[in-house]
Amino acid sequence: MKSILFSCIIFVFFYSCKGKIEKEENQQNYEKQLFDDSDYVLNSDFPIGDVRRYGIFPDSTYLSIHPFTKEPKLKTVLDLAEKESIELFFPRGNYKSALILDSRIGLKMSFDKAEFDIIHITENSELKVKPSDIELRGQIISYDRLGITEAQNISIDSVIIKSDEQKSIRGLRSRGCHIYHGCKNIKIKFLEIDDFGSGNKKYQHNHAALSIDGWNNNPENVQIDKVHIKSTDRHGVYITGKDHLIGEVYIDKFGVGSSKGMSPMQDAIKGEEIEFKALWINKCYNSSIEKVVINEEGSKAKYTAHFDYGDKSRPFTIGVLDIINDNPNINILEDNNNGVLIENQQ
Repeated sequence: MKSILFSCIIFVFFYSCKGKIEKEENQQNYEKQLFDDSDYVLNSDFPIGDVRRYGIFPDSTYLSIHPFTKEPKLKTVLDLAEKESIELFFPRGNYKSALILDSRIGLKMSFDKAEFDIIHITENSELKVKPSDIELRGQIISYDRLGITEAQNISIDSVIIKSDEQKSIRGLRSRGCHIYHGCKNIKIKFLEIDDFGSGNKKYQHNHAALSIDGWNNNPENVQIDKVHIKSTDRHGVYITGKDHLIGEVYIDKFGVGSSKGMSPMQDAIKGEEIEFKALWINKCYNSSIEKVVINEEGSKAKYTAHFDYGDKSRPFTIGVLDIINDNPNINILEDNNNGVLIENQQ
């Protein structure tokens, strides 16, 4: 009797294992039918989605052509990810390349302190397709600018923008973060700008370390959890549009550079662009910043803040405005028709 029971147990165990193995094999075969990247693989030691699998390593992508597609490797993997809905992974290191996501739709990418030149998300002039539904996870570093234009539903975890003229393709200092016309539903968890440059005409469109603007088509629903501007030669934050929600803003040093060659700014009166401020709120409605901390030590701007044209029936609310190391020569400029409401000023 015991031997029969034991045989039954062995039989059940064997067939359950067999069934599990067959199920896993069927699943693998199913996934292979859905997606086969064999036409792109250059290093099979890495898993699907890891850019090293497709021949992209730090210090190697600039002007590097994929031998199968005859296209740049970076464009090849972006095309693959967009077409097949796979998530790309970039390990840490300097890729010596711009990250151009123009007219891309439905991209998912993750980064482990991966370094690029400019990060650009806008509408390709030839394709006439607006970028949308792009998710950038982890931490990404730029040695130029994060530029977003005519884009919707963009989600970014962490961006650090630094100046390093040796690592910048243009050999310039940082051009900050610009969220421009036509943008809707842009979400950034953490944005740090270590330096924002000036000096000559090459920086003519450098207005503010963080600019949210766009003439007659201003951004809507920009959400940023935390902004830290460590140093800016010109303005700190310039914000227009509507329905924005920003958590914490820290501005350490502002207005410490030159206005030489600077172009006028969107929605501003000509000449105001050279009157540097840490925070400039202009034509911005139904929006808020929970906390702003402005450090005036070492700053050389004309104003701490400029509360420009607005509408108190559609206010811009600042929960806490904290000015530290107060410089009596730097004041707040308030337009008679501004719409800024400060709940707590320290």
